[in-house]
Amino acid sequence: MTASHANPALLTRRSTLGLLLAGLAGNAVAPQLVKTVEVAATAAAPAIKKLAAPTQSWPSLDALGQAMVDKKLTPGLSLSVMHAGALLYSKGFGLANVDSSTAVTPQTEFRIASITKQFTAASILLLAEDGLLTLDDPLLKFMPEFPRAADITLRQLLSHTSGMGDYINGQSMDVLTQAQTRDYTTDELVKIISARQPLYRAQPGATWLYSNSAFTILGIVVEKLSGMAFADFAFKRLFTPAGLTQTSIDKTCTVASVCNGYRPNYKAPTKFDTVLPVSASFAGGAGAIRSTTEDLSLWHHALLEGKVLKPQSLRAMLTPTLLKNGTPAYERRGNDPMEYGLGQGLGSMNNLKLASHGGRINGFTGHLRSFTDQKLTVAILYNSDGGGAPGFAAAQKGLKTEASRLGLEYLGLSKG
Repeated sequence: MTASHANPALLTRRSTLGLLLAGLAGNAVAPQLVKTVEVAATAAAPAIKKLAAPTQSWPSLDALGQAMVDKKLTPGLSLSVMHAGALLYSKGFGLANVDSSTAVTPQTEFRIASITKQFTAASILLLAEDGLLTLDDPLLKFMPEFPRAADITLRQLLSHTSGMGDYINGQSMDVLTQAQTRDYTTDELVKIISARQPLYRAQPGATWLYSNSAFTILGIVVEKLSGMAFADFAFKRLFTPAGLTQTSIDKTCTVASVCNGYRPNYKAPTKFDTVLPVSASFAGGAGAIRSTTEDLSLWHHALLEGKVLKPQSLRAMLTPTLLKNGTPAYERRGNDPMEYGLGQGLGSMNNLKLASHGGRINGFTGHLRSFTDQKLTVAILYNSDGGGAPGFAAAQKGLKTEASRLGLEYLGLSKG
């Protein structure tokens, strides 16, 4: 499906977690997939390390960020630029909550949607380091009950080359509306994913085909092998080693948040409608995480510095995937081609290697990119999904391009 002004809830692309509609339904707490990290956090919470103040003042970036707020494309946004663990720029614009007039800061937590996928990929790679799996193991080894589990490998699931379809895009409106206000067990998720027809839209290894289903299945594999809820595993093995203190997976869909999600509606009194994101338990390994731009910048810094994965695992994540016929698995072709590794899009800007991923879910949009050799990271989070807002995509692209340009210029690497 594609986005349209007639139905602005239709939000697709690689970065899109799915088609989701605002609505209310019952609330049934089911702790199997996404459990609380409360116990782990109490016992071993990482010490909060205050980052040094940003060193750069970039008026052109200020102007672009404020323009998105002024044009009512988003109530607010947060933007951080980091080099080798040091903040160059970090600011919030606009409001996290329109009703309470709470301002966005670089410490405001947003749902990051599909940016979650690289955390899920890192989890699988850690289990490989533990000797509990190999990337070329068939899914059959871990979930024998799943349809055609013998035909697909973990590597194919990690690289969107399994041929599996998507349990979110194109899903029933009733299911998607319920998913905003209730939690799900693993068994319920597997049933929902398996029921999609066609479950497989292509032969495994034949093409690149974006699949939220694949990454939610991977999150379930993490739980099965680690004996921990995905939230607890991520806290212990990812967030803590990386020094992330404002990154989490919600305990339930009823968790209160200072940052609301919105969709532009120029007929509404505030010019926005409040919309609920899908529950973390429904999104799972495909899009459950909540974070800040400063924490996301620290995540890429820790990843590239080897604080999370061993060198061979990081190389696997950042190596373009090949299809069965030996050709690259292109996410996007054309003038700005993008290949795909494991949970990371791989491209270039100014002939410099770039690892990136976007995310979109009801009420939220985000983008995280790093120039891997230069250790320069840009993280942007919006509390708007941009649905039905002319100019959102172009403004978003302009903001991340200018942030990248300024960062490279700071390093003496500006084009020309």
